[in-house]
Amino acid sequence: MKTFRLVSLMVLHQDEQPSRIEEIPLIDGLIINQEDGENSWIVEAFIEKSYKSIFEKAKQNDTKLNLQVTISKKSNDPASLMGEVKIIKDMDNSVSVLLEGNLVPSRLNMAEIVLTDLIQQGLQGEGLLAEFKNRLQEKKKPIQS
Repeated sequence: MKTFRLVSLMVLHQDEQPSRIEEIPLIDGLIINQEDGENSWIVEAFIEKSYKSIFEKAKQNDTKLNLQVTISKKSNDPASLMGEVKIIKDMDNSVSVLLEGNLVPSRLNMAEIVLTDLIQQGLQGEGLLAEFKNRLQEKKKPIQS
């Protein structure tokens, strides 16, 4: 097994119309490659309590979440993971969410995901271009500790 720092976690809400991407701000997180030949990964994310309901709903409905996870550096491309919520634990000022899932081949690269999200938000023309450049630039910034 190999353990990495989780630097970004996004949930793709494809069940909503229009579908949207929600970035979950991390207090801290790690991701473990189980190296089992099945592309199985374990994710532990420490998040603000206000985001707990996203994971509770998935656990109650026994549905997998379509996640985009970025490891080690924000400038790395995110990987797609279909994850199942295993444990949600309240901490003093945060929530620990444990997910288990498998990497899936990404049909969309990050630029396509960002562009699709912006178009669904109704942006167009110069506004679309400016926000698209801004979001892609944000992904390339080094993480600050």
